Amino acid sequence: MDTGPNILLVMADQHRGDAVGADPHCPTDTHGYPFVHTPQLNNLVERGALFSRAYVPAPICVPARQSLWSGQTPATIGSTNWYGHPWEFEHTLAGELTDAGYQTHLVGKTHSQPRGNHVGFERMGPTHVGASLRDDDYAEWLHNKSGGQYDKHTGGLESNTWTARPSHVPEHEHPTTWTTSQALNFLENRDEDRPFFLTVSYQRPHPPFDPPSAFWEMYIDRDLPEPVVGEWVEEMFGDEIPTYPPTDAWIADLSPHEIDRARAAYYGLITQIDFQLTRLFESMWREHGVLDDTLILYTSDHGEMLGDHHLWRKGFPFEGSTRVPLLLQFPTSMDYPTEQIIDRPVGLEDVMPTILAAAGIDIPETVEGRSVLSLIEDPTADWRPYYHGELGPSWTPKDATQYLIDEQYKYAWNPYNGDEFLFDIGSDRQERCNLAESSDHTEIVSTYRSKMARHLAHRPEGFSDGESLHQVGLDAWEGMETP
Repeated sequence: MDTGPNILLVMADQHRGDAVGADPHCPTDTHGYPFVHTPQLNNLVERGALFSRAYVPAPICVPARQSLWSGQTPATIGSTNWYGHPWEFEHTLAGELTDAGYQTHLVGKTHSQPRGNHVGFERMGPTHVGASLRDDDYAEWLHNKSGGQYDKHTGGLESNTWTARPSHVPEHEHPTTWTTSQALNFLENRDEDRPFFLTVSYQRPHPPFDPPSAFWEMYIDRDLPEPVVGEWVEEMFGDEIPTYPPTDAWIADLSPHEIDRARAAYYGLITQIDFQLTRLFESMWREHGVLDDTLILYTSDHGEMLGDHHLWRKGFPFEGSTRVPLLLQFPTSMDYPTEQIIDRPVGLEDVMPTILAAAGIDIPETVEGRSVLSLIEDPTADWRPYYHGELGPSWTPKDATQYLIDEQYKYAWNPYNGDEFLFDIGSDRQERCNLAESSDHTEIVSTYRSKMARHLAHRPEGFSDGESLHQVGLDAWEGMETP
């Protein structure tokens, strides 16, 4: 076969879309410069593109990753909530590349179920679970390296928390550094007679919020951007804000001090990933001579609310949770327009067809996503009329959400309690004003309600009869472990 380009897929976990310096909505400092320091990610745009409206099909780990690997939606997979379903797909991104002759390998975080499911990769590992489990390769490595004196939990932070502190391990022993080292080991020992598909999957900036001291210090003394709190928040969530929030709270009105620490740590973790990408790209260029022959794609499985609207973690239909980075850099052999910021709604199920198209491999009929290469060739090209995402109840009924995003608006609806949102994303990207609360926007809210009803018309949960939306009980999510 004609060999395609090498492919490097870099995934972060819980990296929100505006936390990239090149993103047009990145917070800025008093001088107007991007607040988040990501020079290596920014540089990808020089030979590629940044999609400033990349969304997730489900704003939580398991279904989002299933969609990325399969190119299918959570509804098709039968996995719309955190619990997920067995990872059994007819076609996967890695599987198609393996069948086409690529050497396929993943290092770092994997959420596949059952543990050890390769999702089509020839090899996975070493891997890092990242949650509160101790039986992963990174934890074993760290335990052995310290002679049993400490492990990844001895810093005292939980895996889902708003509390923050510098890492208790040296920078060279941090999981982000360790994951990069495993990628470098692959490059050193790869089969040079085949093109490679390498996935480098970082567990951060997902909590614990624990950057090494050097990256903590980059942000902790700065005047950090404050969270956005919409005009609608008090009425919608006011009664749910706890007086004494637990450290893993989904909703919490924290002190400015605690918020600053969380944001400093979060941005520090992202900048650490950027520095590690410098390490990886330098090796690909200087030591292995493959950087110019490699297609690079960077993305994440979902975002992090980071205190916006008093919300933390993920699972919400709002921008902090649903929008992620999506950046592409082309090898020199590909003649695509570069230095583009493309503001069209795309999603994680588009990653598989994009990479396969770039590699010259047929896209399986099971794939529901679309290659974004057509938008790179012509950012005004015909595209999907809207993007749809969802989440079934995972911890509480408040988790249930359905959302539609088009060129201007985002409409979100909770099928359990009927909560409704409409945001003019074109002019209100921070979602300060919920138009669904205003009598002045009754007609446009009705229009989007009808769009959602038509989209959900054939769903077995009973969300819609094709014309109207219907609230449903928890038993509608058949087979789900009820909260």
